Amino acid sequence: MAAAPSVPAPFAGNDYLGLAREPRLAEALYRGAKEFGISSTSSRWGLGWTEVHDALQQELADFFGFESACILGATYFGGLSFFEVIAKTHKVVYCDATCHINLFQGMRAAGMEIRTYRHNDAADLRRQLEAHHGPPPAIATDAISGISGELAPLAEVRDAAKAAKAELLIDDAHGVFAMGPNGRGAMEACGVGPQDATMMGSMSKALGCNGGFIAGRKELVKQFRRTGPAAGSALPPPPVAAAAREGLRIVRDEPQRRATMWANAKRMHAALDAQGIEVVCRVTPIVTMALRDEDDARRMEAHFLAHGLKIPYFKYASEPRENLLRAAARACYTKEELQRFEAAVASRPK
Repeated sequence: MAAAPSVPAPFAGNDYLGLAREPRLAEALYRGAKEFGISSTSSRWGLGWTEVHDALQQELADFFGFESACILGATYFGGLSFFEVIAKTHKVVYCDATCHINLFQGMRAAGMEIRTYRHNDAADLRRQLEAHHGPPPAIATDAISGISGELAPLAEVRDAAKAAKAELLIDDAHGVFAMGPNGRGAMEACGVGPQDATMMGSMSKALGCNGGFIAGRKELVKQFRRTGPAAGSALPPPPVAAAAREGLRIVRDEPQRRATMWANAKRMHAALDAQGIEVVCRVTPIVTMALRDEDDARRMEAHFLAHGLKIPYFKYASEPRENLLRAAARACYTKEELQRFEAAVASRPK
């Protein structure tokens, strides 16, 4: 094995399809900047909206099969926008106990009564819903936990929501474009359709760009666009929107990127299995190692760095376990980088 490079290769993050450095996206960004300028310079309802935003918004709705979509400057604004609208008709929300903070902030800002169910425990959700009194509630869950990579039981949550006549929100920031037979996310992978839920997605992860979106029923999305977070915040700049359109085209036309990502995940899993290192979840692109404790996770971070791979350890607000080291399968890894990962795992400190 050659000496580790002076600049370590990132072996984590959220660029699952390797699109963040794709030359075709860079070229689309350049063309967009020449035509529309670098900045939106204004909000959606001022001068910020351009034809490239309009096209991207429609293409997102069409790709995921929803009636409509609303582009956001960041996915983080999604919870605030959704619950500002939903709180007009729903006073109680049941949510997974470890939902992303943007969902909790949205619920609290909207003044909703928050009732949590155990993480990824659809049976606990059903029990609580069966005891629910009053108007139908809302339900919210992450599709994929961002640190552990765990996939929520979306079909079971969908069924529970239908039985309770509840409004369901699925935050699929980590799944869209990477998960599912066609890249339509964790909902597609779990057999949950556009008619079953409102979906939040990110363009800053598997799409390699920036910004987010909410997709759902036309009457709801129209209201989302008028909320403070959606209407008053900056849009993704026009060049980024142009790059996102190119990224979406690649996702549609080049399924081999997802195939490569999954092949890399399988290879990473095999290396970890050979050394008895537990992988938290194997059905998402997130390859998270469950180590003995925080100290062991930090030692493993340093060990990977010595092999020229950057897999940072840090504590995350919605993840109570402190022994997790989060890597990610990405479509852009070279043969040499994968060999470095395998060598690092094989020589891990005991």
